[in-house]
Amino acid sequence: MSGLPLTRLGALLVLTGAAALAGCGSSGGGTPFFSSVCDTGTQVQLANPVPNQSGVSTTIGQVTIVANSSSNTLYSTYMQWHALLVGSAGNPLSGGQLNLVAYPSGPHPYPSDFYYSSSMPALNSGSTWSVYLSRTDGSCQPAFVGTFST
Repeated sequence: MSGLPLTRLGALLVLTGAAALAGCGSSGGGTPFFSSVCDTGTQVQLANPVPNQSGVSTTIGQVTIVANSSSNTLYSTYMQWHALLVGSAGNPLSGGQLNLVAYPSGPHPYPSDFYYSSSMPALNSGSTWSVYLSRTDGSCQPAFVGTFST
């Protein structure tokens, strides 16, 4: 059995713990755990790179996510979300704020596709990256979207 899922889980737990502790002020009253997973209100998946794609360029510069329809939390609040990548070595990378983008040549898994991109710094080569959607205010546990490899 590969240690990869445990490494990803460990990295996510470290991120979750760090975010929870960052929310605790000296006055107390903070909670050490998120109350819930970030809820986009719709189905989402990777659009670019595509789910489980390998050989992705380390300088891809952004990830693009496709969501089902515009009648949901993600569409109405997309500027309050960003992508979070966690590499197989446990190294987290935070992407830029989501932007609504046109992607006519992208995958069309839903009856009504809406695409969002998040800018990314250069990635380490030879890594598997788990992509999550997270609220920029850190109010919830990042929601898993998919994986790809460089």
